[in-house]
Amino acid sequence: MTTHAQLPPHAFWPLAKCREQAVRLGRYLGLIPQQAPALPPTRRQQLLAAQDRRRAEQRRAAELARSRRH
Repeated sequence: MTTHAQLPPHAFWPLAKCREQAVRLGRYLGLIPQQAPALPPTRRQQLLAAQDRRRAEQRRAAELARSRRH
């Protein structure tokens, strides 16, 4: 005998639908902001965002160096 509820096989649990319901519940409870994406960013999106941040930092550093020279 087991103390845990027996879940049906994985085929009965469509991942996308479960994720959608979890996000909806989280938004309803105020745990997830309304504007937050339902899916986490892909690896490519994360790399592009990091690249953008680095470029912005370099731009700010260059502008700061330019302003100190003048």
